[in-house]
Amino acid sequence: MKQLLFLDRDGVINVDVHFVSRVEDIVFIEGIFKLCNYFRSKDFEIVIVTNQSGLAKGLFSQQEFQRVMTYILEKFKSEGIEILAYFYCPHAPVDLCKCRKPLPGMFIQAIQKFNVSAKDCISVGDRARDIIAANAAGIPQNYLLVKDDLIANHLLGPIIVSSLAEIIEFHQSTPTDS
Repeated sequence: MKQLLFLDRDGVINVDVHFVSRVEDIVFIEGIFKLCNYFRSKDFEIVIVTNQSGLAKGLFSQQEFQRVMTYILEKFKSEGIEILAYFYCPHAPVDLCKCRKPLPGMFIQAIQKFNVSAKDCISVGDRARDIIAANAAGIPQNYLLVKDDLIANHLLGPIIVSSLAEIIEFHQSTPTDS
């Protein structure tokens, strides 16, 4: 049975500097490789899901986006972590597409592509829209990485954490159905 760990990119994998378009701007979030290695040891495959409206807004090109993603994937690989896939929405909010979070399109696409059950997935995001999209796709366990707990008080369901290490601690202390 395949399990997926969904990760938002900007704010979970790398520091969100608003419209990341250059490799030089990538600073990895503390604990991201440890988190991924932990979930890989629990037989999870890793999928990145990211809104990239900077493409639609002309703030960076498809080529610049691909260069950043290649760098991220290579860095993960150098840490012994294979990323199964990444999905991105290149649309602006005004485009009203179904793939842009908070809609669940990217999650559903990955769940269908890799023939997994949403109940066997976990997501990690840093914005309400990440959690809303994961919930809408049927993912039951969602972690919201926040700097300020007040941001998430209106959301139902996510486990609110202030570091990626807390996710590992929580997951290790949660009984499984196995």
